[in-house]
Amino acid sequence: MRKKLKIGIIGCGKQAEKHILSLKKIPDISLVLSDINPKIAENLAKKTGTSWAKNVEEILNDSEVKAVVICTPTSTHIELIKNAINANKDVFCEKPLCEYQQDPSELKELIKKTDRIVMIGYIYRFVPVFEEAYRLIREQSINGISLVFGKILSAYFRLGGRGSHQVWKHKRATGGGAINEMLVHMVDLANWYFGPLKNIEVISCDLRCPKRIINGEEIIADAEDFIMIRCHGQNDVEIYCQADLITPAFIQYVEIQAENGSFMGSIQADMPSYIFLKKSRGGYPAGKTSLNYGSRNVWDIQMLAFIQAILTRKPLDKNTIEDSIELHKIMKEIKKQIKR
Repeated sequence: MRKKLKIGIIGCGKQAEKHILSLKKIPDISLVLSDINPKIAENLAKKTGTSWAKNVEEILNDSEVKAVVICTPTSTHIELIKNAINANKDVFCEKPLCEYQQDPSELKELIKKTDRIVMIGYIYRFVPVFEEAYRLIREQSINGISLVFGKILSAYFRLGGRGSHQVWKHKRATGGGAINEMLVHMVDLANWYFGPLKNIEVISCDLRCPKRIINGEEIIADAEDFIMIRCHGQNDVEIYCQADLITPAFIQYVEIQAENGSFMGSIQADMPSYIFLKKSRGGYPAGKTSLNYGSRNVWDIQMLAFIQAILTRKPLDKNTIEDSIELHKIMKEIKKQIKR
């Protein structure tokens, strides 16, 4: 009988449950959960058929635990990552890497010295339609000019949701707000496609719904729930990124215009995803080609990539600490402009 790979889950909120469900689908994985509130960990363990620990130290001190999945508020990430690495654990950490006031650069050297796997959870990079866009825009290009689309003319990245899931996600003190929760995903995609980004400009940043009902109680939010930025990427392509926590029904899409056509893509099954080309290139015909990858659970794909990296010890090809450090610099400039 093969020995199971033991994974510790740190933080038992909404995201943790998604990762637990994905990990439970992978053979020979065992899980132990922890939370700052042990009762929350116990309840989620019962719900998901896993075990739980009284605190995070119990997980970090367990030599049988080979990796951890960190699903805690942003301000806690760096310390938890360092503690996990020093305890000889590989790490998956929810985005973003850290708050803009924090310096993540020391993590790069620590990871290099210890040879630990550290993946940051930018889920949209695992969406098949966005992987295809990356291939056509970035991989199949010469001097920043796509061999399929030609010169990119403009790009728009949009992500919106209603929020109101947890109090901390609407409080500045705990790293909440549309910037950390939503915008960072779209800026990461934009930087993946067109980076390094430059000329960052905050067009609008507001708190539009200060009163929230969360778990049946009214709370007063103080973190922004709407943000739009403009920037430029390679070959001076103009890029807009908009994110919010005021959209009643979740919405997400990326729209890119180019000399030889356009790309439209979304994580949502009910949103159109397609390529339109003026001239046939790269195996795509002229005209509109729908991009239909069927029903794909990207959380499953992401967690499988993490587990494969642990088992093979091969370097990550995306969602690396270097990616997040570069992204951190961009987000720091955004937050500097709004004086947070």
